[in-house]
Amino acid sequence: MNNPVISVINSRLFSGRSIQVGLIILVAVVLAGCSGGSTPPRELLLSPDDFPDQVVTETIQEIEDSNLSEAAVLVELKGSEFALLESLVLFESNEVAAKVLAEIKQDQLAQGVDAYPENGFDDNSEIMAEALNGEEGSTLFFVEGAALVRVTLSGRNHADRVWVFARLAREKSGN
Repeated sequence: MNNPVISVINSRLFSGRSIQVGLIILVAVVLAGCSGGSTPPRELLLSPDDFPDQVVTETIQEIEDSNLSEAAVLVELKGSEFALLESLVLFESNEVAAKVLAEIKQDQLAQGVDAYPENGFDDNSEIMAEALNGEEGSTLFFVEGAALVRVTLSGRNHADRVWVFARLAREKSGN
């Protein structure tokens, strides 16, 4: 792949290496290109305030990498019945974000997984099985405006609930 964002996502987040290290690298890579004047990418992520009926803890990791100019942030939220990892890469335009998602979907297609449109989403990947903090989880990507958002959910019924969390993330990232 020629896209450095995809390379970082695949090599750091989807390899056998620690997801913690991968997340730190991804966030650092994207924060290097944050520009002033717009909504800070961190404010586009879910937070404990988005779960008023639950006790949720938050860990935000910031990383810098000189290879990319896109703004990126990552948050891990933990509740009693779930763990959520959300990352957001803010590109210069919707077209660029869609192109990166198209590359992710192409990789999925090469593995025999075809993405189907989900109601309410302009463009999305298919759900992928992944581990989060050593537990089975479900991951998906979607584009909202100029943002590429990745949501990984573990916990009870994660595969059935990942779209619920993705919808919350979509609403927040669209602000």
